[in-house]
Amino acid sequence: MKLVKVLDLSAKWLRETKFEKLDFLRFLRASAMPSSIGICRNLEYLFMDTMINGQLQNIIFKMVKLRHVHFEGEVNWYEREIINESFQKNNLEVLSTFLVEDENDMKFLRCSPFLHRLKCKLSSGYNTSKPYYYPTLDFLKHLESLSILFRAHGVLSNVISLPLTLRNLTLTSFQLNSNEMKMIGELPKLEVLKLKSAVIEDYKWNPNEDEFQQLRFLKLDYMGVQLNVSSDHFSRLGQLVLTRFMTAIPSSLGDIPTLVKIEVRWCEKQVEKSASKIQEEQKEYGNELLKVMIISSGR
Repeated sequence: MKLVKVLDLSAKWLRETKFEKLDFLRFLRASAMPSSIGICRNLEYLFMDTMINGQLQNIIFKMVKLRHVHFEGEVNWYEREIINESFQKNNLEVLSTFLVEDENDMKFLRCSPFLHRLKCKLSSGYNTSKPYYYPTLDFLKHLESLSILFRAHGVLSNVISLPLTLRNLTLTSFQLNSNEMKMIGELPKLEVLKLKSAVIEDYKWNPNEDEFQQLRFLKLDYMGVQLNVSSDHFSRLGQLVLTRFMTAIPSSLGDIPTLVKIEVRWCEKQVEKSASKIQEEQKEYGNELLKVMIISSGR
């Protein structure tokens, strides 16, 4: 066992395996956090294959080679009284799914300055004032991929800051006003945007010509919003995915020269019809590159 580099302990009967001799272990998959994990000093990937919520502890700072931590459920910071702003930095590059409930969880993120990818859930426990403002994340100077799910009842969700390094952004269950959409649109490196169960102010999206200059992939899931776009917008968009979308899309989308694929999945009939119309019009104009795929909801 001493030379093992990859170990899967997701089976229940393997949970209590000890690690005294696993000096070369690089990847660990488990269904419960092993009590002796701290001696795995060369561990790089930790995958917790359980929907049960977990807790990160101070031992994470001693595992200097650990880069990837993934929990199928949720994980937040456990050592509530110990961590402070001068605490040792960790070397994590990927973290999911991190639950942000209060300032202590934010302190852990501030001790993770090298994160490239972060998936997190925000709870109203972080700030009970109204409107709810999600925590500032622009201190994560290396962050390229960010996925945030807002989970709270009776409070509004507002985006107030985003790292300018982002290439991939997913927002779920947010209410976005025009200024916030403008802020997202001005992210200089953003290539992938996914909005899920989001509400845009006045149910209208009116992007400016100088926004979303690098956007190549756009997904709108379970939304009803009027897209007021033309060929002057989304100048590099290659793929549009609409899932459970409720509003017809404009024919002007077909005039985007880089657009090669529109996917419509389980949407309202008016969405399906408008997508088919775009394909027909583009074929009449001689555009054979644009493909439209429709998976009907059956309604």
